[in-house]
Amino acid sequence: MGQTKTKSKSTIITYQGWKIKQKKDQYDMDVFLCYTKEEWEYGSGLRQAEWEAGTMQEAKDFIDSY
Repeated sequence: MGQTKTKSKSTIITYQGWKIKQKKDQYDMDVFLCYTKEEWEYGSGLRQAEWEAGTMQEAKDFIDSY
């Protein structure tokens, strides 16, 4: 289905060509950031998420409906 990478308290998976980055917010809650392939290529200092979801399923549903 997708590749998984873990780096400094965040997990990144690939889903239908998009990157979904799971990380913790300031309240220690999971946040799932959705990036297009093009946006992901900008690099961590420049990229901006297309969508911020509260669950992995919400992130996948957003990508499916995009």
